[in-house]
Amino acid sequence: MENKIPEINNLVHKFALEDLSGYEFVDYWDADTTALGLKKGNVLIYISAYNYYKTNGYDIIIEELETGAILKSEDNRSYDELINDIQFFLK
Repeated sequence: MENKIPEINNLVHKFALEDLSGYEFVDYWDADTTALGLKKGNVLIYISAYNYYKTNGYDIIIEELETGAILKSEDNRSYDELINDIQFFLK
């Protein structure tokens, strides 16, 4: 993705190797170079690598797109935890 930090671009490449189907990448946060979004149906997943250099983890917020209701919010997730969170909500 353009104008994103290397950790986000690496994450996009790693996602290509996972069994995540039917989602689309969205970038509602153009100015946030540490953010990535995934969308499937009415579920929006915001992933941030803002503190990645310090924690080696990702922050994730999963919300219902139409209402903005937060379905899950976690900080400092490992890559495997992140994939598990995403797979659960992108079924």
